[in-house]
Amino acid sequence: MNPTPPPAPAGSAAGRPPHPDLTLASAPVPAPTRAFLPAHVRATTRFTPPAQVRVLGVLQVSTYRGPGRSFVRPADDATEPHLTLGVHASGRATLVRGDGTAACRPDDIFVCDGAVPFLLHEPVDFELHLLRIPRAALTLTDRQVRALGARAPFADGSVAPLLGPLLRSFLDTLPAFPPATALRLATTVTGFVGSLAAEGAQDTPDVADSVNGARAGRGTGTAPASGMGQEQRELLRRVRAHVDARLWDRTLSPATIAAAQHISVRYLHKLFESQGSTIGRWVQHRRLEEARRELARPGARDVAVGAVAKRWGFANATHFSRSFRAAYGVSPREWRERTRPPEDTAGGGG
Repeated sequence: MNPTPPPAPAGSAAGRPPHPDLTLASAPVPAPTRAFLPAHVRATTRFTPPAQVRVLGVLQVSTYRGPGRSFVRPADDATEPHLTLGVHASGRATLVRGDGTAACRPDDIFVCDGAVPFLLHEPVDFELHLLRIPRAALTLTDRQVRALGARAPFADGSVAPLLGPLLRSFLDTLPAFPPATALRLATTVTGFVGSLAAEGAQDTPDVADSVNGARAGRGTGTAPASGMGQEQRELLRRVRAHVDARLWDRTLSPATIAAAQHISVRYLHKLFESQGSTIGRWVQHRRLEEARRELARPGARDVAVGAVAKRWGFANATHFSRSFRAAYGVSPREWRERTRPPEDTAGGGG
């Protein structure tokens, strides 16, 4: 029998600590999770506020350090959908999620869905960084989020050996970074996390989709490893290449894309549905990515935001600004200012 999900922790509004990454162990914990905790852990776990809470572009970084202890990070429904990425600067832990536990070694990283509670048991002195990453900045499908959240702490593969040392090296000096550098680093981190999702889609089946065998493909052209035949994977690559070549075209639509590939609109929708996404969402994601790159280019400082929006297929600047803020947490103008090279900060324009 499946356990019922835990109720929201008390104090979810005014009574909640200002940074609720960690809370009292007396907060509701799923029965399967509680069963894995030794009695002395259940009795001694207590709330400890983070030693530091810092901002890195669109990311929030909470750092915890001190003697060994255990704590619960509850589901946080009061904020935008997000993932929590954890990495130890020192120490080791046992990660408890749902009805299972996993060892978290010093070199491991782990990813949890922000809507799912988890517990960490730190047996020795430790320093831990938890990064809160908005889902909107990642453009991951629900299946990819589930796959990452179910993956045990890891340091292997092609991405984790790069991401882990990168995070450890710059999080210790985070306050020294100028805003433009911090924002670029945040973009780099979100790119790495997206690559983790793509790598996981190739290595690990998604249990929730075992009925139809579909896998979540990352929104950069990486096709699912199963659930699609070679012809479908090739078609998906062609569709994405077609979209990339015509992002400027405001008449780009499911009908024109399907016609160019000699398939029906219904089949086109099914193709992206098997990826846990939609063709419309993919087109907007690619347009936003290219517009963001152009706004950050030094040579584009004098180009109006509205002109950049039109260049990449947006009907008007208002819709573009609203979509940009939803995806990246800042307006196009704010992004341009934050990415302005230091030598340009004294000048006008932008």
